[in-house]
Amino acid sequence: MFKYHRVKSTVSSCCKKVEGQDGKVDVHFYLKNLRGSAAYWQTSLNELLAQIRCLGPPTYFLTFSCNDINWLDMRKSLLIADGRPMDNPQDLDIIATQRLIEQYPVIVGKHFMYRFNALMKFMLNNNQVLNNHIKNYWWRIEFQNRGSLHVHMVVWVEGHASFDTEEGLQQLNKVCSCELPPETSELHDLIKKNQLHKHTHTCYKNSSESPTCRFGFPRKEYAETRLVSHSSDEFIRNGGRICILKRGPEDGWVNNYNPTLIKVWNANMDIQPCGTNEAIAFYIAKYVSKSEPTQLDGSVARAIREIQREETDISRKLFKVCMRILKERQVSACECAYRLCHLNFRDSSRKCTFLNTRKPEQRYRVLKFDSNGTATGYCSNIIERYEKRPTEHPNYDFDNMCLLEFAMLFEPHYEKSNQEPEECIDIYEPERQTRQRLITLTDNSKMVIGKVPAVVRVPYFVAASDPENYYYSLLLQYVPFRNVSELIVDYDTARDSFLARGSDLRATNARLEIFRERDRQLENAFNQIHAFEILNQEAQQENFEEELEMPEQHMTDDEFLYARRAMNVGQMDAFLFITRSISEQLNNQSDERLRLFITGNAGTGKTFLFNLLKNQVNRCYGKQVVKVSALTGVAARLVGGSTLHSTLKLPVQKDGRIVQTPFLTDNYLHLMRQHTEFLFIDEISLVPCEMLCMVDSQLKQLKNNELLFGGINICVFGDLMQLPPGARKSSV
Repeated sequence: MFKYHRVKSTVSSCCKKVEGQDGKVDVHFYLKNLRGSAAYWQTSLNELLAQIRCLGPPTYFLTFSCNDINWLDMRKSLLIADGRPMDNPQDLDIIATQRLIEQYPVIVGKHFMYRFNALMKFMLNNNQVLNNHIKNYWWRIEFQNRGSLHVHMVVWVEGHASFDTEEGLQQLNKVCSCELPPETSELHDLIKKNQLHKHTHTCYKNSSESPTCRFGFPRKEYAETRLVSHSSDEFIRNGGRICILKRGPEDGWVNNYNPTLIKVWNANMDIQPCGTNEAIAFYIAKYVSKSEPTQLDGSVARAIREIQREETDISRKLFKVCMRILKERQVSACECAYRLCHLNFRDSSRKCTFLNTRKPEQRYRVLKFDSNGTATGYCSNIIERYEKRPTEHPNYDFDNMCLLEFAMLFEPHYEKSNQEPEECIDIYEPERQTRQRLITLTDNSKMVIGKVPAVVRVPYFVAASDPENYYYSLLLQYVPFRNVSELIVDYDTARDSFLARGSDLRATNARLEIFRERDRQLENAFNQIHAFEILNQEAQQENFEEELEMPEQHMTDDEFLYARRAMNVGQMDAFLFITRSISEQLNNQSDERLRLFITGNAGTGKTFLFNLLKNQVNRCYGKQVVKVSALTGVAARLVGGSTLHSTLKLPVQKDGRIVQTPFLTDNYLHLMRQHTEFLFIDEISLVPCEMLCMVDSQLKQLKNNELLFGGINICVFGDLMQLPPGARKSSV
């Protein structure tokens, strides 16, 4: 019944939202208010990414598990709930404790939150725990299938040295440990009970022929703590962890811990250094992005399609969709307790403000109603409030303040709480009544000066596929204006306006380049992770009347996903074969390099597969590792590459003479040796055998490796029955 009323409220609020001038209803927007749903956790993920974008990568990841069976204080609470307050909790055996846990999930959930809140207070007030003050944090609750509680957390530690410095490694060794203490230490029994890894069936759920623990236990012995480069093969093998801790021969089964926190928490924990966007991307993919069980996706999708066909009224349609999601969702007893008792699912040190940076005709608006339920206009949004900011203020330079900074510093002021258009569904404690600092806008409305700057979340646009919205979003965020129409009034496009102001923006707004660079780093890191997800999915054949030819060389995420779905069975086999080979190479499971020849008649999709495989390889490595070549300039341009002579600096024939190429510079040698893992050659039928011998010889020299083709992977494409070799003279 609680969720029934939540859905009714959700639908009512959603139907007050319209988009653009045509009044199109944004039906999906408020599904995020179904706590624990995929939409809810997607919003949570977006807010975390916004926090990383504004603050940079966090310093540490932490995980805290629930030790509900062994915590004596938890047992005592369960006994009190069971009407036995005088019983000794130490007298309960495991079976009796388990029965109480199953009988009183509300007590388990509430007691876990009391414990975790006390831990958070201890961490925030004790600067010695993580070697300095925790300036910012973000955490979420995870419920495993059996209902066991976990907390996944990231923290930003003030003044922490970079991990790639000697000082940073010294601080890391103080904060993180994987040592099994001697028996005389008070930590010895605590570590043995909570931190020693024990293999279970979940360790091997993704393994096949040669099962290995997916958590990497037992771990290797290392004499010293050292960093792992995010661009190295070891980073992938290490599960996205940027650091390998000092570990003795007896420490192979010990999971990372903090000596102070393990004594306070008295349950299993984990702590890892972060420091890079690549590491946070791995962490998000493993833990933060978990939402609905994947097996429910099909049934929910089918139900939604059926509802969309049968129902025309937007309110009833949305209500039925929400209720079907609730019906299909599998929820443990402990998660039910969290939902019904309104316990926190997540929390953060920073508020997150959504800034809709789409063009005016694409933004949604919230309708305003009078007491009779008649729409009287629109509620004000942050952009309109920004346009009405004061002209003068002793503490703020409003004339030169951009919209992004305004959204970070100020929030709407409401005289009555019931006038707020949205509520924070995770608030579980009333805010303390303190005197608010206000500013007055030009229309005499008020805004509150935030105690701590908020983080700002904006829609995501790709410059290559949607340049107009991409550059308009940047203009709206970073260019000061009094009327939004000023942004492109003297220019044909948003791109022209941005490029004309670019140098001034970079000089006056340091956040512009910082935020854009963090966005690029996160995008590359996520691409690298998602590139390997195809190995864990079953290949699905989709029938198309004709093969897709895709001339674009730089695929956006949507284009890449669409191209993947468009593959036929043969193309999917090649795609999986190459992806699996890369995974084995990066994990040191195979030393073999690919020597792959892909052929087919004209019109069978060779160019399509060529571009798709090139993008997949680069995504797997998280950087540009593919060199694309062909014999002729025309063939090379069609696949976005260069000629073999240009790529490998091969000697050319001119007027009957062999002309040597210029001296190879150190920079060129460095790029080839460090970043080239694949060579793609198109129209291989044009390439004579003598040319392949020259390619082999030059790659051996460039890679400083005597293996065939310098030890790199070779993929050639073409039809041997279609075009003959382009040169036959022995002098070539």
